[in-house]
Amino acid sequence: MRGWRGRARSGRATRAHTTPRYPEAVTGQLRELHPGVHALRVPMHPGGLPYSLCYLIEDADGRIHIVDPGTAGSDNLAALDAALRSIGHGMHSVASVIATHLHPDHLGLAFEVSAASGAPVVLHERERDALLAPPVPAPDPAAQLEAWGVPEQRRPELLAAAGRPTAATTLPDGAADRIAGVRDGDILAIPGRSIRVLWTPGHTAGHLCLDDAELGMLYTGDHVLPTVNPGIGLGPGFTRNPIADYLDSLERVAALGEREVAPGHEDVFTGLAERCAELSRHQLRRTQEVAAGLASGTAAAEEQTVWELARTLTWTSGWDGLSGFTLLSALTQTGMHAAFARSPEGRDHLRRS
Repeated sequence: MRGWRGRARSGRATRAHTTPRYPEAVTGQLRELHPGVHALRVPMHPGGLPYSLCYLIEDADGRIHIVDPGTAGSDNLAALDAALRSIGHGMHSVASVIATHLHPDHLGLAFEVSAASGAPVVLHERERDALLAPPVPAPDPAAQLEAWGVPEQRRPELLAAAGRPTAATTLPDGAADRIAGVRDGDILAIPGRSIRVLWTPGHTAGHLCLDDAELGMLYTGDHVLPTVNPGIGLGPGFTRNPIADYLDSLERVAALGEREVAPGHEDVFTGLAERCAELSRHQLRRTQEVAAGLASGTAAAEEQTVWELARTLTWTSGWDGLSGFTLLSALTQTGMHAAFARSPEGRDHLRRS
């Protein structure tokens, strides 16, 4: 395992297969990946992953472009400013802030950086539209829990979990004017570099990856992580089943060829196609398990509740070990897999797997 200060180079896959890789889990350290490309660990809120990864990319004009600045907060802003100064820059050097998606551990700090630097915040146009859309009444979580067949005694903890923010949806004053949307295939405005936008829906509807083919590096946000299986369908704006979107997006990035992968969490790794295949198999195994549960349930498949189905599935910590947000996520994923298993597209994927 390379030390955090060492320079990462392409080669054989180096990720672990059982536990997430958080080598020397110290935040605030800057790592040079390639000349003009650095990675910074940004602390996250307690209770989840220890940090996200932020990337600083220097352009031919000596300006800095930041990918996924991380969770909002004065401490993180100060740490980012210190990191910039350590490589001879500052907030005045920032030319753009790019977020792979709208979750607060990636986008949260972007608007503070934008306010301090005047730089635009760049997202896929679907994420931009979700941020700028007029507020709409949120779906009633109590009605969703009832539809899932959740026992009444378990509903309070799930209602509390449903109130946990999963997207950076509150914009500071003036921030809307500094948001820029990009589309699939666009080349980012980074002088001296050719970094292409790849629309990779699945984790969110407007998730994007950034492909620097010349350097051989792919910034993947939460689309492809070295050992963690990303959540699917975590945001608004989907026009088809998120699992179908995710599987198609995995195929797309796997076809790029060898890349050094710069993910949103854990550590830089290689073996992109292999990891995409693992993630695809993981999702399809779950769909197969859900399909088997639907076929063997005591109720007709159309009548079987998500709660009844989820209880029959295999969970890493066991069904009884799920509570709060993890239980809510499990039910959400089960519902998506059930819908996918029942769909013609899902059945086709299962036949081919």
